[in-house]
Amino acid sequence: MGFRFRAVAAAVAMAVLASGGVLAATAGPAGAAVPTCNEATRKYSASNKYMFIPVYYSTLSPQCNMRRGNKNNAVKYLQQVMRDQYDYAIAVDGDFGPATENALKALQRRLGISADGVYGPQTRDSICWPLWEYPNSCWWYDQ
Repeated sequence: MGFRFRAVAAAVAMAVLASGGVLAATAGPAGAAVPTCNEATRKYSASNKYMFIPVYYSTLSPQCNMRRGNKNNAVKYLQQVMRDQYDYAIAVDGDFGPATENALKALQRRLGISADGVYGPQTRDSICWPLWEYPNSCWWYDQ
């Protein structure tokens, strides 16, 4: 392990020297940090109907994740949708605990997507979100 660390450190040092002593950290889209969803806000569908979607509140971006340990309004809304739209018997308390994780995994399997228990873009795009004005209808998020 020590040899591997020294080899990597030497390679980094050579790269820094070769770049004129400046180490530039670049992170592409895959390396960028994805924020935690912490609120639910109104989003309009392509048909000009609106639904609520979990977002990262500071930017109102729906490009966010939720996982076990999160406690906020976005989790509460996800729990409400899983309970009301998909009939999962879970508490709507805003705490992404083991029951929410297990219900989300079951929902992900039901939707035919990766069942990792983490809410992200694939889960967001697969859930049928309730339309605000039409309680018996739902819509898929279409950005």
